[in-house]
Amino acid sequence: MLYVQGVRRRFATRAFTLIELLVVMAIIGVLIALLLPAVQKVREAANRAQCTNNFKNAALAMHHFECAHGCFPPSTVIGPFLPLGITARGATHGCWPFLLPYLEQEALFRQYQWNVNWSDPANRAVVMTPLKVLQCPSAAPNRLASGLFPGDGLGACTDYVPVKQVNSQLADNGLIDKVGDYRGALDANHMVPLSDIMDGTSNTLLIAEEAGLPSRWQRGEENADLFTPGGPWASAANVLQVWGSSADGATVSGPCALNCTNYTNIYSFHPGGANAAFADGSVHFLRAGLDIRVLGRLVTRAGGEVLAAGDY
Repeated sequence: MLYVQGVRRRFATRAFTLIELLVVMAIIGVLIALLLPAVQKVREAANRAQCTNNFKNAALAMHHFECAHGCFPPSTVIGPFLPLGITARGATHGCWPFLLPYLEQEALFRQYQWNVNWSDPANRAVVMTPLKVLQCPSAAPNRLASGLFPGDGLGACTDYVPVKQVNSQLADNGLIDKVGDYRGALDANHMVPLSDIMDGTSNTLLIAEEAGLPSRWQRGEENADLFTPGGPWASAANVLQVWGSSADGATVSGPCALNCTNYTNIYSFHPGGANAAFADGSVHFLRAGLDIRVLGRLVTRAGGEVLAAGDY
């Protein structure tokens, strides 16, 4: 029998050439370019779903308040406001502090001081607390801002605003219906009962997106040099009076209903529209291109306008 010992086969190794490496890198780059939009689309779908869930929780908090008090909370308060125990003259507060117990923030509610302004040092620890349930995940998280103007206190921002009214100037310009009452479901220094929402709770807005504050956003472009009031969730300026705007978002009081500017208008970072909660507790995605006349009808609580199925 024949044995062969010490025989070792050597295999030569061959390195990649520079051209081959470049080809591989180019292929990987193309694959990443193809996959990135899909990943971004999935991420945005998840963000929009989370934003919708936030709106459901916020609308539920509004209805819990209504069950406890027989009315929706005021959109903003300038004291005194005795129905909610605010006795100090001139003390200003936004809508969200009243809803803290119904947003699982009982501890913050107990710390909050009502007979001073929301921006008073006594409220600083509370109002500087970011509330994830009031932040759209498509916007930058945990932003801090002043309220009505730069230097007017400082607080953690929200992307959601109570809908107060539609500007009657739009009716003067023929852009919305002329009605006797342009106020919405959430009024200043007044708590609105369900019986006063005569246009129907399923036809009346309660909360809408106004994302990205305090920076000014116009058609997806940020102008950080322009201040937009109402960013802090506790601020009395955190309230929406719909003005409409030009198509480019540069001027207010115009035919664009949403996603043209976040200054006195509905605005989101979701492609194709913006989330909104209605007075019946439902949440809908208002489509981009919505007619400003239809939006005016959705804002007013007792305008008497008629909405057709599929208008929004």
